[in-house]
Amino acid sequence: WETDEVRPILGQITNALSHLSSVGIVHADLKPGNIMVVNRHESPIKVKLIDFGLACPASAVIPGDFVGTVGYCAPEVMLGLPYNEASDMWSLGLVAVELATGLPLYPSENDYDYLKFIIETQGQPPDHVLDSGVYTENYFIGDKYKQQRWTFKTEEQYKGSVPGTGHESLETRYIILTRLDDLEQLMMFRRGPEAGQRLFVSLIKEMLALDAHQRITPSQVLRHPFFSPGLSKRFPCINIERPY
Repeated sequence: WETDEVRPILGQITNALSHLSSVGIVHADLKPGNIMVVNRHESPIKVKLIDFGLACPASAVIPGDFVGTVGYCAPEVMLGLPYNEASDMWSLGLVAVELATGLPLYPSENDYDYLKFIIETQGQPPDHVLDSGVYTENYFIGDKYKQQRWTFKTEEQYKGSVPGTGHESLETRYIILTRLDDLEQLMMFRRGPEAGQRLFVSLIKEMLALDAHQRITPSQVLRHPFFSPGLSKRFPCINIERPY
């Protein structure tokens, strides 16, 4: 998708998340398959957020209960931390990258590989995040005497420490980025230079903050320079398929 085509889609789904956040609901399974095109022939294209089968009040979230789809889940969900609407923003960031590049950023159905892919591009979550995870010790080795208290396990360490894990790591990425800033070059390579690409990458970096408390909110997304002034007013909250 061209950057100008991604922008209204991202705006509409962000508005949907803003509406959900205002009533304290987490969608919990935001992915391309749960975004429905309403009318492909309209310009800009109209989309809706669908499938609320895993949606729940943020106040009812139980840390350690896994929900969502590996490949789009926020780190706090994978690690068993308390999570809220910010987890949907992470998922939307990955969806936006996929729309803009035509390629999923962290394509994996395996939790270890998915976390490994994230860490290889973005680094690992900060220690204060890892300290609170129910499942942190499944994937990381702790050492309170080191400056960085947690170290991501090798595949052999992971297999040896998690019962019943016969995991063989698979390289499923189409592209491997060493940092999120490299998205701009990838977009230029796949589509040529377009206005707004650098601003898009700037926004994605805020959507994919590893610490959920540092992640951008829906209202902040629509005020980001990637969106022209007043753009959010063009997206009334009709972009949610109500579950009832």
